[in-house]
Amino acid sequence: MFAFAQVNFMGYLQDEAGKSMKDITINLYEENNLISTETWSKKFSYDLKIDKYYTLELTKEGYITKRIAISTFDGDKGAEPFMFVMELLKKRKGIDESDLDFPSALIEYKKSKGSFNFNVPYSKSIKKEQEAVLDSVENEN
Repeated sequence: MFAFAQVNFMGYLQDEAGKSMKDITINLYEENNLISTETWSKKFSYDLKIDKYYTLELTKEGYITKRIAISTFDGDKGAEPFMFVMELLKKRKGIDESDLDFPSALIEYKKSKGSFNFNVPYSKSIKKEQEAVLDSVENEN
């Protein structure tokens, strides 16, 4: 029997105020192929194969869709589980969602550390861009 090396990837689902959310649909893509669609509440967990590219797409009616790009390349069997928090933003009237259509996080496995690396500068940059888009609409009203 051939076993694939995997690493556990889990996260908590929250709104902008930090409150747990229910009934979030998560589409999991391996490369560009949809491999799973599940509805999660409060938290989610996936076992991801090593040496693959994944995208998590989080959707909920009334909220802006979020995507997370994940690379498990450079991994090995000793991979540590990885956990993070993902917040969803409520849709607002007048917002062009295409301005917010970039992955909100880039996460890569680092073999030398034995764990995933969350690209903090990228995520902070995307969050600032999202806040600027939201503020510009709120300031117009």
